[in-house]
Amino acid sequence: QTAATVAPGPVLVGEAPVEEAPAEPAAIEEAPTAPIEEAPRERAVTIGASGDILCHLKVVRSAREHESGFEHVFGRLRSVIGDDEVAFANLETPLSERIPPETGEPPILGAPAEVAPALAAAGLDAVSVANNHSYDETAAGMGDTLEALDAAGVLHAGAGASLEGSPGPIVIERDGVRVAILAFTERVNRGAAGSEGSRVWVARYDDDLARAALARAREVADVVMVSIHWSHDYVEQPLIVQRRRARLLVDAGADVIIGHGPHVLQEVERMESPRGDAVVAYSLGNLVSNQALRYWAGRRIPPDLHPAVVRPTLRDGAWLRTHVVLEEGRVRIDRLEAVPLWTVNNYMDVATRRADVLDVHVGPLSEASPEVQAERRPVIQASLGEAVTLVDE
Repeated sequence: QTAATVAPGPVLVGEAPVEEAPAEPAAIEEAPTAPIEEAPRERAVTIGASGDILCHLKVVRSAREHESGFEHVFGRLRSVIGDDEVAFANLETPLSERIPPETGEPPILGAPAEVAPALAAAGLDAVSVANNHSYDETAAGMGDTLEALDAAGVLHAGAGASLEGSPGPIVIERDGVRVAILAFTERVNRGAAGSEGSRVWVARYDDDLARAALARAREVADVVMVSIHWSHDYVEQPLIVQRRRARLLVDAGADVIIGHGPHVLQEVERMESPRGDAVVAYSLGNLVSNQALRYWAGRRIPPDLHPAVVRPTLRDGAWLRTHVVLEEGRVRIDRLEAVPLWTVNNYMDVATRRADVLDVHVGPLSEASPEVQAERRPVIQASLGEAVTLVDE
């Protein structure tokens, strides 16, 4: 027999046709996908800083003649200092009265411990205690100063139990960014760091000491700030030695340098660093003092008077804000802003019996008279230079 040929088609089972199952499609291999990389997150911090806190005799007297004490002297800064800032200044007065303060060349400065909580209430996070007046109240008086600051919760750099540790660093964190602060002074008027019986070393500047301190600071922080007391009184331009020292500090690890000592404002300069950008404020002048007590708006400066009693630049101040951005391990100075400050001092009114109560306090220039604002604002801008934009609070 010949086998029958069966045409392809449905197979009949009883009366219902059953369709053949379709063939399964071949598996498709997907190409491997690269992991999605997140864009590097920028981190930012603002460092706010000002200059010298000089609690001269009349500054202390003004505090005592007002019910709020030293909060009267410093309280108006609260509207200037932002809660998100790392806020810093140079405390150029020991908080001790072991030796009676007195005028002279140079004066002996000393103030009560109540200054410290007033600084904290104004918004300051930290101060430098390394300057030429550090030992005015002896090394024991510097110990009193550190105790007063500790009790008020104000951090301090520039003095410690050993020479190596005296510069710091102290570290403050804001929004995940760690800022280390070191402090040095080029000289002291009295005493000597580490002298026999001394329990406090003040950080006298030395290149090797600075390099070692900067190396320690870079290990524990994202941004490193150096405070340095240098130059000479009333010098309005940075000295060559300042510029060279600033370059050394930046190359060794400093991102922000805050200078003080001349008691007047000086240029703020941007410069390149091995990490990206850096900024140097050569001098931020005085934050508060009794200097220029014989000045009034529009007065011609008599040539026979000592600069300390009449130059208005000694009452000019600035709250400098350095906006720092970190990205991929690099530092970028995003912008530099400054709130102009002015120290009110009515000594001449008291001396001529037009006022009974002495009033010395610091606040934004915007609170001064229109005549003072018109005279001082352009001077402050010219002193700081084109790198800085003036803002009102």
